[in-house]
Amino acid sequence: MDITKMDAGQLRDALFDKMAEEQENYQSWLTTLPPDKILDHAAEFTVREDILVEMEVLELPAEQAAALLASPTPLADVYREWGKVETHHMEDIRDVIENCTEELVKRGRERPSVLDGLKRPPQPGPDRGTPPKHSGPEL
Repeated sequence: MDITKMDAGQLRDALFDKMAEEQENYQSWLTTLPPDKILDHAAEFTVREDILVEMEVLELPAEQAAALLASPTPLADVYREWGKVETHHMEDIRDVIENCTEELVKRGRERPSVLDGLKRPPQPGPDRGTPPKHSGPEL
């Protein structure tokens, strides 16, 4: 494959195909491992999948696509760079938790509790006034 004769679209397609094949090989290797080791690589696998999803729609300029295409492992290269970048993943999760719980609390205030249907009206007793009049025959 002579990348010097490819246009930007062809370079991007070739790059995506190469990265997809790299991920298929990674997945094949991963599935040979014991389950606990597979779990150790679960986050990496997911991020690599996300990179592929983005590469499918990202329109890299020809020069950048060619540079990645020249690498023997472009997906691993991008993953390594991603690992060096500080993300806001945990902050995003915290925000989602807070938003979710705020919504649940709000909904809880707007509708009656399940327990409301189980509450009995106050029963007469020594400190609750006089009992209701008996409607049957006097004894």
